[in-house]
Parts: sequence; structure tokens; C-alpha cells
Amino acid sequence: MSNILQQIGAAVKGKVDGVQANVAAEETARIAAITAEASTARAAESANATAISSEASTARAAEAVLTTAVSDEETARIAAVTAEASSRASADTSLQSNIDSEATTARAAEAVLTTAVSDEETRATAAEGVLTTAVSAEETARIAAVSAEASSRSSADTALQGEIDAEEVRAAAAEGVLTTNLATEVSDRQTAVSAEATTRAAAVTNLDTVKANLAGAAFTGAVSGTDLTLSGNLTVTGTTTSIETVNSQVKDSIMLLNDGAAGSSNNANDVGLIMERGSSEDNVALVFDEGEDKFCMYKTSAAADAIDITDADSSATLLPVKVSDVYLGADNLGSYSDFSLALG
Repeated sequence: MSNILQQIGAAVKGKVDGVQANVAAEETARIAAITAEASTARAAESANATAISSEASTARAAEAVLTTAVSDEETARIAAVTAEASSRASADTSLQSNIDSEATTARAAEAVLTTAVSDEETRATAAEGVLTTAVSAEETARIAAVSAEASSRSSADTALQGEIDAEEVRAAAAEGVLTTNLATEVSDRQTAVSAEATTRAAAVTNLDTVKANLAGAAFTGAVSGTDLTLSGNLTVTGTTTSIETVNSQVKDSIMLLNDGAAGSSNNANDVGLIMERGSSEDNVALVFDEGEDKFCMYKTSAAADAIDITDADSSATLLPVKVSDVYLGADNLGSYSDFSLALG
């Protein structure tokens, strides 16, 4: 029984260890998934921040290039105007007549150039404003996207944590149910094993009590078998002994019937044989009739349970006997042919 309990304990421990291993593996997998998700979110946030910083750097670089270009343009135009004025001043000596018109032309050109420079500055300022607005909008959009992504990730983390908590609750409940079921199973099996052991012990005790003793056994119930060979005596004390063999062989040269009558001073039973002849014919009996105190042969309805033929069947009739010779004591009364001749 201890071996069975050890096997049950090993099986229970194996199941509990398997459940704990599954719960631990599930928890490890979920923690790894949350860690990977958080790492992905942080990587995305870092990439967005890098892209925003790169965009701002590009905008500032473009602004610096544009400012430099405007400054260079202004410097170049001022230099050109200065050169032009110097050239005009040098030509004043030889072209005095043209100084006024050239000066007017130069002033007009200067006015046009100033207007162009102003327009260029205005356009540059407008372009810088548009670029700044675009950069600000891009930064705002990226910040909003990062915030939305972070909010979504946070919601997903919250939902995932909720699912993990629910899964842990379900796993704990399942483990509790499993533990209870295992405890019940172990208790039931222990009870069944104990009951089986008790039943087997009782069966062994009962078997020891009722088993046949080969040196001599007494049976209180029916006994059946195929062949029975006895080397000793057979005594049957029941009410009826039925022999249903087709051919019966009896080795006795003399058979004792009505055994037990020796203890009675006066036997009241007829003694002999009754022979069954079928359901449509009366039986025939060869008996020593105690009432007649003679051997008689009857045709009768009496059966094997009869102890007095004429009492059992008041209509029993004597049978004729056919013989070859008739003896009376030691004297031969003659054969059938002798009787026939004598009667003839």
C-alpha cells in the first residue's frame, strides 16, 4: 500500500510542479513581452525626439544660410554701389556734363536696388517665418504623436497589466481548485486503497475460514465440478440422490437397499426398484412388499419417493411374469414346454 501511496504522491507532486512551472513560464513570457513593448516605445520616442531635433537643426542651418546669403547680397550690392559711385566720381573730371544725369541714374538705380534689397529682405523674413511656423507645426505634430503613442502605450500597458493580474487570479484560483481536487483525489484513493486492503484482508480471512482442507473438508453449500475420483468411501446423507449418466456401472455384486432398517424392530417400507417407463406409461416396480411379505412385480404410478407401493398407488396391479423354468426351493416345477404339454 505504501508503494501505491508513493506513486500517488509522486503523481500529485508532478502535476503541482507542472502547474507551477506553467504559471512561472507564463509570468516570465508576459514580463518579457511588457519589457519588449516598453523598450519599443522608448526607442520610438527616442527616434521621434531625434527626428525633431534633426528637423530643428536643419531649419536653423537653413535660416543661417539664408541670413548669410542676404548679408552677402547686401554687401555685394553696397560694394557695387560704392564702386559705381567711385567710378562716377572719377569720370566727373572728363564727363562733367554727364555727371548729373549719371548721378540721377545712379540714384534711381540705387533706389531700385534699395527697393529690391528691401523686397529681398521682406521675402527672406517671410520665408523664415513660414519655415519657423512649419518647424513649430512639425514639432507640435511630432510631440502630439509621441504623446499619443505614449498614452496608447500606457493604456496598452495598463490593459496588459490588468490581463496579467486577471490571469494570475485565474491561475491562482485554478491552482487552488487543482490543489483541492488533488487532495480530494488523494483522500479518495487512500480511502479506496484502505477499503480495498480491508476487503482483501476480510476475503483472505474468509478464504482461510471456508477453503477446503485437503486432509478433510466439510461443505455446507453446493459443489460442482467436471470429474470426481475418490479413493475412499462416499457417504451421501441428503434426501435425494440423482444420477443422470447414460450408462451406470456398479461394481457391487450385492447391493444393500433400505439401509438403516436394521435399527427398527419391524420394517414398514417396501424394498426394491421402480423403473420409469415414460409419461404415457405406468412405472413398473420389483419390490419386496412388506404388506404381502412376498416379492411382487407391479405396474404402478408410484415414484421413487414411495415407501409403500400399494399405499402410494391403490390402483397398482400385479404384472405377469414370463420365465423359462420355475423352481420352488430346490425343486424344478418344470419348464414352459412342460406346462404347455401338461395343459394340452
